[in-house]
Amino acid sequence: MSETHSVHQFWGTPLNVFYCPHCQSAHVAPDKVPLTTCPACLQAAVSSQPESLRREPPELVIPFSVDNQQVSDSLTQWSKRLWFRPQDLRADLLLARVRPYYLTLWLVDTDVEATWQAEMGYDYQAASYRERYQGGTWRSEQTTETRIRWEPRVGRLKRHYDNLAVPALQEHDRWMTGLGGYDYRVRRPYTAQAIERSVVRIPDHDPDAAWPDAEYVIDRTTSTECKSASEADHIRNWSMRAKYYHLNWTQMLVPAYVTSYTEGDTTYPVWINGQSGKVYGIKHMSQHKAVVTSLVLGACAAFLFLVGMLLALIGAALVAPLVLGILSVAVGVLLGLLAPVPAIWVWLRNRRAGKP
Repeated sequence: MSETHSVHQFWGTPLNVFYCPHCQSAHVAPDKVPLTTCPACLQAAVSSQPESLRREPPELVIPFSVDNQQVSDSLTQWSKRLWFRPQDLRADLLLARVRPYYLTLWLVDTDVEATWQAEMGYDYQAASYRERYQGGTWRSEQTTETRIRWEPRVGRLKRHYDNLAVPALQEHDRWMTGLGGYDYRVRRPYTAQAIERSVVRIPDHDPDAAWPDAEYVIDRTTSTECKSASEADHIRNWSMRAKYYHLNWTQMLVPAYVTSYTEGDTTYPVWINGQSGKVYGIKHMSQHKAVVTSLVLGACAAFLFLVGMLLALIGAALVAPLVLGILSVAVGVLLGLLAPVPAIWVWLRNRRAGKP
């Protein structure tokens, strides 16, 4: 049996694997899901690269829980109230390009034996006095403030942890911050039907590369448990020496939708959390619309200035045309000064916004 057939058999469906030369991401898509442009960066055509695919399929999948109507409502809310909105940045056009997409997490199971030490902090109320000058005399007032009593603690720990979520992608933190995170408890066993219409992002980090992140997650989890067991309100100077046994790595897919809009020569991705409906993307203003607005304002300014000068010359001996001409010139000059503002403001805002 060939490697390709072996992979298809494990995943339960014929797959194509695509690689993006621009952002170096790799994706899986079932045969019936066409993919020509990288869905992560939208900046380059993808090429077939089957050797990037791991044989092992994901173990767990968080199902999509927002439907098309909820996605449409989220995109409508997100795309409105934008000055100089690009023509392509409309909810109906965004919805027409929506594609189901799965991000990947590693899940780690492990047994941990460790010794630890830390300082545990306990809140307590302390009375103090402050002097206040009132009515010509100094008065002492008693106040109560919260202080922390720090006590050293040491201990031993022996635990088994199941399904600790560890980043599998280089930009995991950006994704989770932008999309608002997920409830990992809502998960199901992987089936081929779960990805039949979706594109799946392949992990950037294999388990060896992801291990430092796993150690950090375990360290944070154990410190929280020890703080709770000590009935402390705070913890500091935490350190742990640990040994890990029976490590097991599996993959979990988390749902998102990806769509896009084009402004100028660039296409920008827009992401929707497939569990909560939160939208993540950069709303660029239309530089073309801003430039046109500046040109129109500049033309109006020039017209008012010329009309004002003409009225001032014609009405040199008459008060009314002279006053009207002076006002017209003043408005024209003011409008001329303001004319470049829309184009400059949009350019600066888009430059700061960057890309998601």
